[in-house]
Amino acid sequence: MTGFAARIRRATMVEHREAENRTFISRLMAGTVPVAGFAELTAQYLVIYRELEAAADAMRDDEFAAPFADPALYRVPALESDLAHLYGPDWRATVPTLASTARYAERLRAFCRTSPAHFIAHHYVRYLGDLSGGQLIGRTLAEKYGLDRSATAFYRFEGIPDARAYKTAYRQKLDALQLPEAQLAVAVAEAQLAFTCNSAIFQELGAAYPDDLISAA
Repeated sequence: MTGFAARIRRATMVEHREAENRTFISRLMAGTVPVAGFAELTAQYLVIYRELEAAADAMRDDEFAAPFADPALYRVPALESDLAHLYGPDWRATVPTLASTARYAERLRAFCRTSPAHFIAHHYVRYLGDLSGGQLIGRTLAEKYGLDRSATAFYRFEGIPDARAYKTAYRQKLDALQLPEAQLAVAVAEAQLAFTCNSAIFQELGAAYPDDLISAA
């Protein structure tokens, strides 16, 4: 790859690797975190995607951000469905929000509704990652925790039948961005921060669900 898509990918490789290699995520994928930990992670995603998708709605008429604000990507309805299955009908009153999640959401709220560079950075980190590994992750978690499809809807993009083609088109949109160089640099730095925000959530969840807890799977 060449162009901005390759640039932002290269610039975030270290942060991306650190986020993926957090102990909580490794243990979750191995099925050794209690299912409550999986449910709590799902709850954090809802907080994040509510902010990100509110930003997408706000940026729909922005000349730079509009091509990325595709409702086919939206995850909030799927996450709400997953949480209803994981926590029960009263899930809205019971799902917790971590301090790291609150900080992440505040960052999204403060910058992504008005700055296309910030919006595109966070959009890239979350959605392109979801499309890249989401279906495999969903299947793995469903198998490890004995969950049916109603608890892992977040990981399926029903409105995107060809994820590979969509990702190719997404990267082409990144390469076609006509933002000034200073704003492209802002987007790169913000994407690095976005991975750091995700790592902070994994770290906080790892402290809440340490190695010595017995998995409920």
